[in-house]
Amino acid sequence: MLSLTTWKARPLTPEQGNRMMDTWGKIEAKQAENPNVERVCWFLAVDGSSGLTVTRALDVEAANAWNLEASLALTEFLEMETKTVLDLDSAMPAILKGMEYGNG
Repeated sequence: MLSLTTWKARPLTPEQGNRMMDTWGKIEAKQAENPNVERVCWFLAVDGSSGLTVTRALDVEAANAWNLEASLALTEFLEMETKTVLDLDSAMPAILKGMEYGNG
């Protein structure tokens, strides 16, 4: 299962910024130890205002648990939104079936 998490930075004091980096470091260490979740990609806007990550989880429960854990840990610092996503190979059969509805 793939999850896309987008985030936008909240205005932070220097102290909050330091705490965010400490928290983020702990999350990174925890994710590295978690065999159920792996990061596929991570992109950051060059101005530091936002970014996104895609993670792959073994199952729905692992994905939901990881996304909730990370979101709760970082919500003071970041506005986060997570969605389940599909790669094109996985999505194409559903896209084609969906198009059949419109084609009668």
